[in-house]
Parts: sequence; C-alpha cells; structure tokens
Amino acid sequence: MFYVNDKIDEKLINCLKIPGQSGFETPIRMFLTKELAKYGDMSRDNLGSVICRIQGKRDQKLKWFIGAHLDTCGFLVHSIVNGHVKCLNFGYQDTQACHLQPVAISTKNGYIKGLMYAKQEDKNKKSFKIDIGTRSSKVVTELGIQAGDPVHFSIDPFFVGDPSQRVICSPRLDNRLGVFELLLLAKHLKENPPLDDVFLVATVEEEVGARGAKTAAQKIQPDMALILDITYDEHPVAIGQGPVITLSDRSSLLSTHVRNYLLKLAKNNKIAIQTEVWNIGGTDAGPVRVIGAGIPTIPVLTATRNNHTPIEMACIDDCYSVAKFCQLIIENSGELQTVFQM
Repeated sequence: MFYVNDKIDEKLINCLKIPGQSGFETPIRMFLTKELAKYGDMSRDNLGSVICRIQGKRDQKLKWFIGAHLDTCGFLVHSIVNGHVKCLNFGYQDTQACHLQPVAISTKNGYIKGLMYAKQEDKNKKSFKIDIGTRSSKVVTELGIQAGDPVHFSIDPFFVGDPSQRVICSPRLDNRLGVFELLLLAKHLKENPPLDDVFLVATVEEEVGARGAKTAAQKIQPDMALILDITYDEHPVAIGQGPVITLSDRSSLLSTHVRNYLLKLAKNNKIAIQTEVWNIGGTDAGPVRVIGAGIPTIPVLTATRNNHTPIEMACIDDCYSVAKFCQLIIENSGELQTVFQM
C-alpha cells in the first residue's frame, strides 16, 4: 500500500527546490540518479535521460516504460542591455504571471538573483528582462552573466489552506510531481518485486519537443508504457480528486476498450480516478507510443492549477493515488495488453 508519509514528502520538497530547465537538467538529474540507485540498475541515454531498471520475477517478461520528464520551463539569457539582462522564454510560460517574480541566473560564478520584468506588451516578442539592481552592463558582465545562461524562478514551496488537505504551491510542479511519483513507485517495487521488468525513466527536454522520451524509448524498446505528467484543473478535472487519465490530446488517443478497462480496474480497487478529453496539448506519450511498431501507452496525470507559472498548485495526496494506480496497471499487464489489441 502507498501511505502518506511526511518523511517521504521531503523528497518532493527537495525536488521542487532543485533547478533543471530543458537542456540544463544536471542538478535534478544528479539528485534523482542518487535516489533511484537505491532501487535498481542505473543507466542513461545519450541525451541525458535517467533510466532505473527494476527486474521482474518471471521468465517471459514484458518491459514497462514508466516515464516522467525531469525538465521544467525557464529562460535563457539572450543579451545585456543598459544593465538589464534580456532573456527568452524557453518553453511556454504565462507572461503576466512572470512579472516581478524573483529569479536566479545560473552563471559560471554561481547563482545571481534578480527580479523578472515581463510586461504584457512583451508577450508577442517573447522577451523578458531581469533587473539585478544596476544600470551598468559592465557590472553585469563582471558578475559572469553571459548569453546562454539558464534562468529559473527562485521561490520556495509553501502550503496553503487547510493543512490536512496538503495543497502545495511551488514552481516546477510540472513535472516534479511526476518525478516524485517515480520515487514512490521505485520504493514500492523494490519492496514488492514486479513480475515484469519495469524501467523508471526520467526524461529530458519534454518542454521543448518531448525529445528525451523518444531517445529513451528507442533505447529500451518497451512493450507497454505509462507517462506521468501534470494536467489542468479544469472541469471535470480537479486537484485532490485522484489520477487523471487522458483519453485524448494531440499526443495520445485511448480506445473505449482501454478507457472502460481502466475505469473498471479503478472501481474494483476503490481508487477515484478522473478522465479528460482534449484536442490540444500533449505529453511524452506522443513520441513513446509511435516507437517501432507502436507501444501501448497510457498517460496517468496529476491535476494542477496555474500551470506554467511561477506558482503552480497541486494536492500531494494525488501523487500517492497516481503511484497506487500505476502499480495496479503494471500488475495487470497481461489483461491490458489484450485490451489494447481489441
């Protein structure tokens, strides 16, 4: 069983504090590699995605790909103008929500803090400025800031409302919630060895084209896949109400047979789940499901509010429900494989 545990939750808080935007995932990759090494055999692909293999018990084994992207949206330094650091939005973020938010620039000399200016008129230009308290470009340059340096929001996680509801606000919930769910699954699978091989995969560069999922899936060549990511708290989906199964978006499409099976599996095991239908957006499910002859792939998502902003919101308990539901899906791989062939 997956029990809510404050000590385990510390790993989520740690994940949220560690930067790692698309293409610059090293800090969070180092953290996660150390954590996952406790549970299985570690490797990585050439783009930098982290792979933890937990071996199954039976002889004729399937290979499961359980993916969650490491990277977050952020900014890249473009140039220095009149002492301001001009930067580009790297992966979509809401312009208005970024205005007057504290950020940190990762330089060769360490982190330099500043304040983001992102006025609405900058939206179409996709240009933003960081004020570090000077009008001298020379001072900025002497601090070691240069084009190509990544920039991230420097806001610590905090809880809101009724403490028992465990609603958290933070940057990087997209997709450190999925990373946390990988850790929950890793711990459970280590204590309860699966029948099939399970590859827990933390992918890179999802926010800029789902690149890491494609290379990692090609390396593993899985038989089945689950993708852990976030989605929108929009009717009929809400935070705190359990896992969200994406029936359709621009990257994935589930048949009614698969939908009905998942709903029945959840009901029989008393897990509240939600479903959503979109014709926009997407996840790592897109590149994974078209590898080789095609990989049966299910997006199991966690609802959040204020997506792609400095202060996203979610309910931690949803992560435990997602991990539990994924564990059930893995245990019923034979049935599910048959359903996908209907």
